Amino acid sequence: MMLQAEEWKIERRRRACSGCGRPFRSEEELFSGILEAEGRFQRRDFCRECWGARPELFSFWKTRMPRLRERRLEDLAALTEFFKKLLASPSEDPARRKIAVLTALLLARKRRLRIVGSAPGRLRIEKSWDGEIAEIPDPPISDAEVEILRKQMEEIFDLEIGRGELAR
Repeated sequence: MMLQAEEWKIERRRRACSGCGRPFRSEEELFSGILEAEGRFQRRDFCRECWGARPELFSFWKTRMPRLRERRLEDLAALTEFFKKLLASPSEDPARRKIAVLTALLLARKRRLRIVGSAPGRLRIEKSWDGEIAEIPDPPISDAEVEILRKQMEEIFDLEIGRGELAR
C-alpha cells in the first residue's frame, strides 16, 4: 500500500497556542509536538503556561516563534502614492529615474504592481490599483547605488527593506 501525501503531511507551526488559543508573540519560546490521532500525525503548539496540560504526544521539542515583522500598510500606501506621483510627472533626471525603477521593484515585491515585461532601457508594469499597463525607464544602477537608495527609502518611508527586495 502506498501512502498518499495527505496521509503523512504535518501542518506548519501555528501562530496561536493549541491549548488556550493565545497568539504567540514574536520570538516567544514555545513547545511543539506531534500527536497521533485517528491514525494520523497532527502538530500541536503550546505556550509555556499550557505545556503542563498537554495531551499525550508522540514526539515533542522546544522551539521559538520566529521574529515577526509587522507589515506597515500605511507606509506601503505612502510608497504607492509616491510612485503614482513619479508616474504622473516623468523626468529626465537620472537619479529620479533610478528611484522610480527601484520603487517599482519594491512595490512588485509587495504585490502592489506586477512586472509584465521589459525592453532595453524600459520596464513594463501593471498597476494593481487600476489594472493599467505603464512603461518606465530602466536605467543601469550599480550595486552601491542600490544600497544607498535602499537605506534612503527605508528612512523616508519607515519600511524595513531587505537587501534582496530591490534585486533585479
